[in-house]
Amino acid sequence: MTTGAGRAARVTRTGLALVHAGELVLPAAGSEAEAAQVAEDDRAVIAYHFPVEIEVVVADGAVDTDALADLALARLADHLDGQV
Repeated sequence: MTTGAGRAARVTRTGLALVHAGELVLPAAGSEAEAAQVAEDDRAVIAYHFPVEIEVVVADGAVDTDALADLALARLADHLDGQV
């Protein structure tokens, strides 16, 4: 990314990004027009894919981290499916 102190920057490499509260993220020029065209097409199916990172921090005692991760993912899936 080309950086500038408190100014806009251009992304020069594709990858995951950490966005902080208050930051402004804009789509590439023209991409919003293409997305609008697809969204208005009744034949189109739009799928959203996003990574989920679960961090389990344990202070004391034995914790089954796999069970906690499974529970978190199950609850996320329930919310996405509108079951909660």
